[in-house]
Amino acid sequence: MRRKHDLQLYKTFSKKPRALKVAELIKRTLAEILISQNFTDHNGKNFIVFIKNVELSKDTKIATVFLKSFSNKNNINEESIIDSVEKNLLRIKKEFSRKIELRYTPKLRFRMDFKPEERIDSKEINY
Repeated sequence: MRRKHDLQLYKTFSKKPRALKVAELIKRTLAEILISQNFTDHNGKNFIVFIKNVELSKDTKIATVFLKSFSNKNNINEESIIDSVEKNLLRIKKEFSRKIELRYTPKLRFRMDFKPEERIDSKEINY
């Protein structure tokens, strides 16, 4: 049972405005870089990588980037996506550090977003 003056009642777990701005800047900069890259799976099929979300550490020095893939058939597994991103990781980080306008360049960690119900289908996109 909580007391009337319990500290948990007054705490809010929202992100700081600066962290939100930095996360959005990282998301936009990485989106520009990932569009220019050519990603292929083990079978030689091309796919596009989207950024779902960016989470920052408290000191904004580590950025965890959650990725989603897009292909015509959506049959590309997450391992091949991460492998292809890791193959181009040096080029991505180099271009990211050149384009980002921050005092510290955050360390990037790439993870897959594992929510299959939100997977993007090519038939849903209106041209």
